[in-house]
Amino acid sequence: MNRISKLLPALALLLGATLAMAMNFPGNPTERYAKDPSAEIWYDLTGITPGGSTYHCDVISGTCSREEPMTGADQVENGTFVKNGNLPVVNP
Repeated sequence: MNRISKLLPALALLLGATLAMAMNFPGNPTERYAKDPSAEIWYDLTGITPGGSTYHCDVISGTCSREEPMTGADQVENGTFVKNGNLPVVNP
């Protein structure tokens, strides 16, 4: 029993380190691109936070942003893309 009690601090440290690594979520590095619904223009939304001066996704069904600037790419965000300010345009 004495031997087990000497190992408890090491086990607690190991458990704490494991939980710290499990809870350390990386930022969302996913690239985001959105197509202007009224034109054939794609915008690069990577690293841009949705807001009143950038863009937002309406709750209407559809695809707001995709992983690549093409219609068949995987969806990142649901909704309808609404441009609110200047955004970087993707060159074809």
